[in-house]
Amino acid sequence: MKTNAFLATLAAGALALASAAAAQDAPPRVAGLFTQTVTQGSWDVAGYAGFKAMAEAQGFNASYLEHVTYESAPAALRQLASDGVAMIIAHSSGYSAAIKEVAPSFPDTQFVLYSYEGSTDGLKNYSAWSVDWDEYGFVLGVLAASASKSGHIAVIGGEPIPSAERTMEFIKKGAAYVDPAVTVETAYVGSFSDVARAKEIATGLIARGADFLIPSADTADAGIQQAADEEGALTIGSYSDQSAAYPNAVMTSTVMNFAKSYGEIGAEFTAKTLGDKIVTENLASSGWTLSQPFQHVDAAVEAKVFAVIDELKAGKIDLYK
Repeated sequence: MKTNAFLATLAAGALALASAAAAQDAPPRVAGLFTQTVTQGSWDVAGYAGFKAMAEAQGFNASYLEHVTYESAPAALRQLASDGVAMIIAHSSGYSAAIKEVAPSFPDTQFVLYSYEGSTDGLKNYSAWSVDWDEYGFVLGVLAASASKSGHIAVIGGEPIPSAERTMEFIKKGAAYVDPAVTVETAYVGSFSDVARAKEIATGLIARGADFLIPSADTADAGIQQAADEEGALTIGSYSDQSAAYPNAVMTSTVMNFAKSYGEIGAEFTAKTLGDKIVTENLASSGWTLSQPFQHVDAAVEAKVFAVIDELKAGKIDLYK
């Protein structure tokens, strides 16, 4: 009996060791959080493509959650971390507060935000790849004011999250840099997905004289771009080349280098170098660019915009004067 008991204990110990070894050999679990669906729109679709490519390149066990509101984000983050997810990437600046609330309780989970972050609050398990939305907005203002014939442009956002507010502020600065007399109207849809409401707002702005619309409302951008396409105004594609979808109206598209940013996140997680850091993504870092050639405008407009881009890269323009 003693021999049998000893053998049973030995077998149980061997099984436990085998289970532990298997757990160690299993690929790390990573998860992405997205505000909308990853199959429609531009921001989340392009971001998910970068997330998926990163996970495949690093051999991670990846999953994602869609339609995670900012209010429900703390609960979603806690659930994922409690379930053993090793890295959670949140694809919106609106998730910042939730990460800062939850991360201290899960020191073994790395939290990463892509979009905009001003401070990690010293958290050793929080990092951000932060787009320079000031620069981004400035360039959008430059291109809109350069292309506008009426001297009246408009910006339509989804919700007043930090990145949207900063973008709008610097769109005004960029427009004034080109034309101090330009009129810049701003509006919020109140949603990132209400295409009909976005189109209604855009149509009203065009009726008031705006001939260039800057969409900044994720899935709802479609309503803004549709209005421009139908009403004879110009607009841009957001975060990826959308010229084929709105051929009558898209002058150029902002193209975010999600592959670069997410690739760096994955590599740093594997190298265990994440934590308490902010990586700035801008023109100089190849974090984003504009698609070429510009459509529906004289070549001089494209030349003017890229001259400003070159000056920004070289540090010759002070955005904060």
